[in-house]
Amino acid sequence: MPTAPPPHPKHRLRTLLGQRSIRLALLMALLLGTLFAGSAVYLARLQTIDEYRLIANNLAEYAALRTQRIREYTHDAAITLEKNARQRPCSASNIALMRQLSYGNDFVVDMGYVENDQLLCSAIGRFAPGIPVGKSNAVSATGAELRMQVALPFGQGQRYLISSFAGFSAIMKATWSDDVQGWLPDSQVAIGMYHPVANAVLFSHGPVRTDLLAPHDPRPRDAGNYIVAQFPTDFGYSGFAIIPIQALQQRWRSKAAQAIPTGLVIGLLLAALVAWLTQRQTSLPSMIRHALHDHEFHMVYQPVVDLASGQWVGMEALMRWTRPGGNSIAPDIFIAAAERSGQIRAVTQWMLRQVARETGPLLRAYPGQLHLAVNLASDDLSDAGFVEHWQALLDEYQLPATQLIGEITERVFMDAGQTGAQIHALRNLGVGIAIDDFGTGYSSLSYLAQMEMDYLKIDKIFVTPIGTGAVTANVVPHIVSLAQSLNLKMVAEGVETPEQADWLRQHGVQLAQGWLFARPMPIQAFERQWRAQQQARQPAAATAGAAHSP
Repeated sequence: MPTAPPPHPKHRLRTLLGQRSIRLALLMALLLGTLFAGSAVYLARLQTIDEYRLIANNLAEYAALRTQRIREYTHDAAITLEKNARQRPCSASNIALMRQLSYGNDFVVDMGYVENDQLLCSAIGRFAPGIPVGKSNAVSATGAELRMQVALPFGQGQRYLISSFAGFSAIMKATWSDDVQGWLPDSQVAIGMYHPVANAVLFSHGPVRTDLLAPHDPRPRDAGNYIVAQFPTDFGYSGFAIIPIQALQQRWRSKAAQAIPTGLVIGLLLAALVAWLTQRQTSLPSMIRHALHDHEFHMVYQPVVDLASGQWVGMEALMRWTRPGGNSIAPDIFIAAAERSGQIRAVTQWMLRQVARETGPLLRAYPGQLHLAVNLASDDLSDAGFVEHWQALLDEYQLPATQLIGEITERVFMDAGQTGAQIHALRNLGVGIAIDDFGTGYSSLSYLAQMEMDYLKIDKIFVTPIGTGAVTANVVPHIVSLAQSLNLKMVAEGVETPEQADWLRQHGVQLAQGWLFARPMPIQAFERQWRAQQQARQPAAATAGAAHSP
């Protein structure tokens, strides 16, 4: 068996030099690791504090934005009740309207009427001689009277915030809803809304120390053993987040423990840290700009199912954001931030192009059998060039417009003239229009009949109570009846149980989506399952045809 030739002397020299370089690098790594081990602990602590300052600021901003939505809803709902009252605040028609408006927000548990510090009626019914609710603690910028930490006999020990305008009142839980727990960095973190004049907390979750809150200071700051951030609003309140330094201890110690054994590559770690700190942003708008540039967004698709046949007939495109470190930012947060910062059009354009690129081959392969729904913002429909941009994408990717659905929320009705013209132009292209999250606000009731719509999507908050006996389950039949009277096709969101699907099917709802059928998935997984479903249908269709042949 022939032997390999000996290595060339130059190659041998390079090998020896390489080995010496490796040994020298290892020695330097050991020295640097020992030298900077203490510094790594210190830097890890600073890094973690800086990270949590940013988290505190984002949480405070989120609290303010969510409360702003609650404030707008309760104010408009009170005005609606006042207009309907006809000098009889507790009339049967007004109580029925209270019952309807009670389901518009996950914070609002009841609507009622307060007079002389007595709750005289609510969506539950009339109360004789009335339920004492105490005197108001403060008055908001819009003139609403605020009663805080109110105990009600039917509240099962909970405390409520009552916001009254001309006596008509929204009754809300004073404790932040439990759904916020899933994305708080630690169980000891407090988040909520602060009223500086009354020096009181309107909503909150977690242990709150009001002595740490300043009347007007939005900057994240260290207050003793706490990191505090406040986000002021135009209506006088401020969202806040309080993170105890104690919550950071385990995190920064874990980082330091990882840095010590990796001292051999301290140079790379320092370079990575510098790059990380350079790229780190102090605001969501800046992070969104970089995310668009760095391709941090991606799309997933949730199947839409025909309830009668159980077959997939469409998909909704959903945007997701995963940061380089692996953390995900919820769509509710980054979409709202993009809208506030004027970047939503850029986000939508990226989304439309990405969706066209990913779904184009599948839509072209199955014309008329599969639809694609995309979410549109109010700013999109106020852009005079939006329809032309959509048309250009359809031409570029050869997409059939009749297989596309644009989903809009009732917020677009704020500019009904411009919105109506854009919707009309989209429908002229062949694009279907769906009203999304229907039932979460009163304004859609007054505009729905005026706008050109094709679909009505029933929000998950009304689908979830189906079959549970909850009062909110009674809302769905009214939504179904309204949709049928307007000849709109219905899509139920958030279907998670067979009982919900059966009820919806029996009551005439045609389409549904939810975890009962499938979770959102990448386009490759969707296409694989769709094609498998189509292949499974062909033998069944052939068998049925043979059975009916002579």
